[in-house]
Amino acid sequence: MDLNNDLQVEKLGNYLEGKKIALCVGGGIAAIEAPKIARHLRRYGAEVKAYATANTYEFVGKASLEWGTGQQVVDKLSGMAEHICLEDLVLVAPATLNTINKIFAGIADNSVTTLISSALGLKKPVYLVPTMHESMYNNPFLQNNLQTAGKYNIRIIPPRREEHKAKMPRMENIVAAVCRELSEDQLKGKKIMITGGPTPAKIDDVRRIVAKFKGSLAVEIAKDAYHRGAEVSLQLGKYGAHVPSYLPVTYHDSFEEYRGNVFAALDKGQDIGVFSAAVADYLPAEYQPGKIASGGAITSIPLKQAPKVIQEVRRQYPNLYMVTFKYEDGVSQEGLLEIAANRIEQGYQLVVANRAQEMQEKHHAYIVGKEGVLSTPSSKKEIAKELLDILERDIDSLKRRN
Repeated sequence: MDLNNDLQVEKLGNYLEGKKIALCVGGGIAAIEAPKIARHLRRYGAEVKAYATANTYEFVGKASLEWGTGQQVVDKLSGMAEHICLEDLVLVAPATLNTINKIFAGIADNSVTTLISSALGLKKPVYLVPTMHESMYNNPFLQNNLQTAGKYNIRIIPPRREEHKAKMPRMENIVAAVCRELSEDQLKGKKIMITGGPTPAKIDDVRRIVAKFKGSLAVEIAKDAYHRGAEVSLQLGKYGAHVPSYLPVTYHDSFEEYRGNVFAALDKGQDIGVFSAAVADYLPAEYQPGKIASGGAITSIPLKQAPKVIQEVRRQYPNLYMVTFKYEDGVSQEGLLEIAANRIEQGYQLVVANRAQEMQEKHHAYIVGKEGVLSTPSSKKEIAKELLDILERDIDSLKRRN
């Protein structure tokens, strides 16, 4: 489909490449967000067509929906059979109380409800984004319908509950849900634990020794894995990087909490462990409960060696596919790669190696496997994508290990 420049969007990814989405827009004030939703879906490769009810245009213009999708809006049915769902997924955003209850009553009286009737008959996924005043959201008929949605292949993307309203979820939450549903990635359904950020070493209940890394790379990896359909378990240092609300995350505030959370997650069963956390190498020899008095009470902090968590994990979970990270300062490129190769020989499947001298302007890394350097990405987003691409290609190895 050829579009003029004004209708083009900047590509952010290819999760939805080749996928067609029907964006059904209900008649509520949140409809003003629909053109933005359409464009955001298109940024990940989707082809989007808008369907409107008789009340939609009271809140958003037809021209806005056409600009957002790059296609004509379907707002009435003709002999061209527009009601037959040819798309891969139907997204109703906003989904009003009226539209939702009509769907569950089996009513097909406009372009939106008729399309959804076809989609359900074809067993295509339908996603509803309920958006309305809180009093209407709490309506018992609506709630009963939302709670029974699963058996009809209907999914609900929960609204934000603010100011006595059920508001449109954040754009990233909607896109993430659609990407997961339509993902055909080999990592879909795989359980991936990802660690990130510091593992603070407790001096007392107030003071910590922490690394400077916040865990933003771990969050980027988790986001990419989630969009591909993986079952993500993110273990992140508290007060670290911002985490989108759709990502499952467990926070740790100390080395001990980190270690406990990691093994708790592994005990639930994981296919892959990505260990990017900046784990403490040393811990205070003694932890003091409460707060040590100020004014010179601390003159020195004796340290002890911290247990090597990845070594413990390797011993206890010999079949776990492990990706570990190695950061060095003051070594040559050859020296860094030698360190990474030595770690591979210790039984880890992949090593992501960095050195400070190559991270001044870009987040440069070397992804190393048994065959040597597999990739040399130069940003956090590239590291996430290329790492997960490698894991996807190595899926046969994952199956053998399990």
